[in-house]
Amino acid sequence: MDFEVLNIRKIDSSTGNFKLHEDYILSYDHFDGWSERLLSLGIYIDIIFECKVRLHFLDKNMEQIEKQFECEIPSEIKTLILGFINLDQVVLKHYYADMFLEDETRQNYVINHSGKSHNITIGTLLKKPQPENIPEELFFNLIDLFKKWREDIYQECLKELALSNQITIHEKRKRRK
Repeated sequence: MDFEVLNIRKIDSSTGNFKLHEDYILSYDHFDGWSERLLSLGIYIDIIFECKVRLHFLDKNMEQIEKQFECEIPSEIKTLILGFINLDQVVLKHYYADMFLEDETRQNYVINHSGKSHNITIGTLLKKPQPENIPEELFFNLIDLFKKWREDIYQECLKELALSNQITIHEKRKRRK
């Protein structure tokens, strides 16, 4: 499966923010910042809750791994997204962070609600922020769930990679005999 992120989310030249395609309700992009694995992950959820994932990282041999696939959305995340959709109004800040570090871990969310794309960036948070309204409460819970889901996706890809490497080694041994 190949898809182009530009068909899902584009920069609005009048605001400089991302504009999510009307067929999508949420996009999530994560970048580890300067780390050993250099994980970059994008999750794109459409209005019928089909999910596309784009993943890019370095393996233990420092080889670049890139992958695109579709997957199921965890039910807790789907429930929170439905909570957003059912709100009359969504009020979220554009940026949540306790401090700024160059090349830091960064998460970008774009949420479509009532025809508007809400852009939210998460920087370095030293503690979980306290919600000021219902949309923020839902959003902060969403942050926690996406963090867990992101790591689950990454670990699953590592398992698949290890399994495919084992099969390759096993096949080489068979050929030698």
